[in-house]
Amino acid sequence: MTASYHFHGDLVSLLRPHWRHATPVVQPVTRAASIKDVIEAFGLPHTEVGELTCNGRPIDFSWPVESGQRFEIFPILPPWDVTQPTRLRPVPLPCLRFVVDVNVGGLARALRMAGFDTLYDSSWSEQRILRLAEEESRLVLTRNLDLLKRKQVIFGRAVRAHRPADQLREVLNLFAIDQPPQPLSRCLQCNTPLQPVAKAVVLHRLEPLTARYFNTFHLCQHCDKLYWAGSHVDRMRRFLHEVP
Repeated sequence: MTASYHFHGDLVSLLRPHWRHATPVVQPVTRAASIKDVIEAFGLPHTEVGELTCNGRPIDFSWPVESGQRFEIFPILPPWDVTQPTRLRPVPLPCLRFVVDVNVGGLARALRMAGFDTLYDSSWSEQRILRLAEEESRLVLTRNLDLLKRKQVIFGRAVRAHRPADQLREVLNLFAIDQPPQPLSRCLQCNTPLQPVAKAVVLHRLEPLTARYFNTFHLCQHCDKLYWAGSHVDRMRRFLHEVP
């Protein structure tokens, strides 16, 4: 007595290697389990699933698997609006903001550069990331599939790309964002929104050439990092311009 599972789109690439060449996957039903448990046993995090059907009927993650059933598992497709309730995620996020783990640390900097509210620290434990995702209603970005299977993670993305620029492009495409929200408006070090500061207030901190050629400055009120539109800003603007 078996059930069959048809994985659509690029979900196949996230299955354990043993299952990637079986279409559909047919398995004996040997115990009581929800479709969520079975999907994740194949290696696929529930966060990657956008729609589920059983014998053609839309279902949610709690659906019990029984013999003779045929499941269709579909990926999340852009544009993904995480602020709208769905059958699989009835409680939406209040807004789009992220927590990023160490596997895609470069993406955190790129997202902050683009103006997205993005929490990241390379020293954070998995438990800290899960707590932030749950308590602050944040979407988890990672390449760690096991992290995305944790029950605290309702919204997440297994990042496919490897380079930060390509990862940022992947995120923008997933949410159908044509332009970053507020480029260069956040501290790249700690994510805090930057505040304008008068040159006279920070003059004692400036190198002579910086004081001579620049007049507009922004300060992070949290970590006290000072920003101005030097050559590094031109490089970041080129980076963001080339991403979409």
